[in-house]
Amino acid sequence: MLCLRRLCYVTDRHYFSITHNCPLNKMSSQATSDMTRKRKREDMMSPPRVSIKDALDASGKLNFEAFKKAVTTSSLVINPKHCASFMKEMKKILLNLPRHRNILNHPTSQGQKVLLLCPTVKSIDDLPAPQQELVRKENVKMEPFTFTLSFEHWSTPQLLRAVLPDEMSEITSSFETIGHIAHMNLRDEHLPYKTLFGEIILAKNKAIRTVVNKLSSIDTTFRFFKMEVIAGEDNLKAQVKECGCVYNVPFDKVYWNSRLHAEHERIANMLGKDDVLLDMFAGIGPFALPAAKRGCFVYANDLNPESYKALVENVGYNKVESKVLAYNMDGRDFVKKIMHDIDDAQKSDNPQATKKMPRFNHVVMNLPADAHTFLDVFRGLYKERQDEPLPMIHCYCFSKAVDYHSDAIRMCEAVLGGSLDHAQCSAHEVRDVAPKKRMMCVSFTLPPTIAYGSNLPPAKKQKLDN
Repeated sequence: MLCLRRLCYVTDRHYFSITHNCPLNKMSSQATSDMTRKRKREDMMSPPRVSIKDALDASGKLNFEAFKKAVTTSSLVINPKHCASFMKEMKKILLNLPRHRNILNHPTSQGQKVLLLCPTVKSIDDLPAPQQELVRKENVKMEPFTFTLSFEHWSTPQLLRAVLPDEMSEITSSFETIGHIAHMNLRDEHLPYKTLFGEIILAKNKAIRTVVNKLSSIDTTFRFFKMEVIAGEDNLKAQVKECGCVYNVPFDKVYWNSRLHAEHERIANMLGKDDVLLDMFAGIGPFALPAAKRGCFVYANDLNPESYKALVENVGYNKVESKVLAYNMDGRDFVKKIMHDIDDAQKSDNPQATKKMPRFNHVVMNLPADAHTFLDVFRGLYKERQDEPLPMIHCYCFSKAVDYHSDAIRMCEAVLGGSLDHAQCSAHEVRDVAPKKRMMCVSFTLPPTIAYGSNLPPAKKQKLDN
């Protein structure tokens, strides 16, 4: 019996051939009926098969008419005052199509309603006994009802599947949202149909005005990638709201990742208004601006001239000019310059100079492909400053090891040239980058032995995993 029931779940076609000869218990029969109803609904909810030629017009725009489909199912003609009671009694055999109502106005009988039933119900005799009794008691008629399903009733994956070749096994409909921009990563096999992907994403998401596809991997120097507009406006300057700040993002020129919003907020929540942040790879300011909004003073730097330009613009747009000093230089040179300028300010007789260049106590290094290789700048950095408190460093990296946490800490220790105090060190898992690759954030207080350069071995060269 167990094997027989298992077979029934695979296909109702086998079920019917078996049940003529072998009795099944009520549970098995009910389960199969439910599965049959579900399959019938799914068949009904499948859009018509459409060729790429019919799906897009000559200008590359969607032909919405091509996705219309006439559907016929059984219905009960009921008085409007009985709608609630019939909906309750018939709930297990209703049509229940997504984005479609079960009760509609009768097309010819004014004042009457039609209650749409599952397509497996062909006559009153197909209804369960209690429902048959109700229908006959209320003298309700059953009749076929035809209605039209169109583009808005289908999901994005359904629409793509209706047009793309059957042999295309994997179809992506996911995208990252950056303001009004949808950013897709299409596979090579999808590229001949990129306009279709773009137009469907555009039509199904009202907030999206531009759809782009990534053309290359991230530039290792300036952290941006080439892209092409595959649908909508040719406007790649987006506006994004995050952590109480507004960012103007020239998406084709700078790096922005909406998936990091929780991490930006996590770091901001660590900071108080008296803290001072050094952001070595600031981008357009996703760590720097929330910190400044909280009252922190921020030194923010990025090597990409376009990122620096957008950073300055965003600092002004969010009215935190008095809290942020922006720089456009190499990360190591930036740290050395800030330390030099702070030293000069501390030596000055002008108290205002000291206020303008306060000592930092937090460092953010968000360049996960190779940020840890920049940790060598802190080796011996405080040798002549041993009376100063040492900063908390938040260094991002990628790990493919079995133990992501230990591996991330090990990478930092290898470049620092010494061990970290695990009591004051943590490795936070930021997000999945790939099935066996994680983005990690190692937070630690800079150890005195490393900061003062006491008997440090040479730093180990790290193999970069891009």
